Amino acid sequence: MTFTPGELRAALACLATTALESLQIIAADRLAGQHYPHLDPAQSVLVLGVDGETSTGLVRQALLAVYPPDHPVTRISGPDRATCPLADLAAAGEDAASLLWIPAVSAPAAFTALLDVVAHLRAPDGCPWDRELTWARLRSSLLEESYELLTALDAEDPVKVAEELGDLLLQIAMQTQIASEEGLFRTPDVIARIVSKLIRRHPHVFGDEQVSDTAEVLANWEAIKRAERERNGEKRSPLSGVPAGLPALAQADAYLDRMSRVQAIDAPEMPSVALAALDATSPPTPEAVGDALFGLVAWARAHGIDTESALREANARYAAQVDQLQDDS
Repeated sequence: MTFTPGELRAALACLATTALESLQIIAADRLAGQHYPHLDPAQSVLVLGVDGETSTGLVRQALLAVYPPDHPVTRISGPDRATCPLADLAAAGEDAASLLWIPAVSAPAAFTALLDVVAHLRAPDGCPWDRELTWARLRSSLLEESYELLTALDAEDPVKVAEELGDLLLQIAMQTQIASEEGLFRTPDVIARIVSKLIRRHPHVFGDEQVSDTAEVLANWEAIKRAERERNGEKRSPLSGVPAGLPALAQADAYLDRMSRVQAIDAPEMPSVALAALDATSPPTPEAVGDALFGLVAWARAHGIDTESALREANARYAAQVDQLQDDS
């Protein structure tokens, strides 16, 4: 659908009473083809060439990934205009081509807004405490925020999860801002690397690779990772890439998960899972306890149980029992 300069001028004139600090213009067919729209919600948007139920539905679905359902949308068809909540947006008519105007959101909601705030905090006129932050000083905060997110996930509290995800995003933004200031890399470099990695490791989505099930997806993923390590001259162990700093239970689970997807070599013999294997007649050795715990992780995996989560839940139950005993005393 093509709009003449005159039609665009008429549409903008229709919106002349609204202060437009900036305006993004995008064609409806391009917007409908994006799984997550490349739009900044802090700026107004003009969508061109919306016609028919299919086009309107796809545009509405794409916009709902960025804007709340009750965000106002104005449809402009010639001299006519009508405003409704985004969730209620419907086709104007089978043959009626129209434009959509979406005003900017009132609160900063784009990732760039967070980056701007963080850069300001680190600027000479920013916060003295934030300017003193380093990668080393942020290590403990990164761990703390990660575990707070896990706690919120365990509680299945969406409001708290959203809050903790924001705190984790702050950690990422601050880490990359520090790197940018030191000339190491920039936020676009970080995003470009992960986007490239995801596309490269999903040839069945972004390429011509054919897969029949999840097992093939995981096998391909490991094969691609091995090829990447070989090209980079990295160690070729199947366990390469499992962080050394993981909590022990999570690390054991990660090791076992890796080996379950490796077919080139045989996995080592598993330690006995039975805690009874520890000789009760003599003091246990750290090696025996470690083997028993590792075997327990393997046994739990075989039954679809994540030991790290299971132990956290057990810890929470124990803490609740202690609190109850305290209340009853």
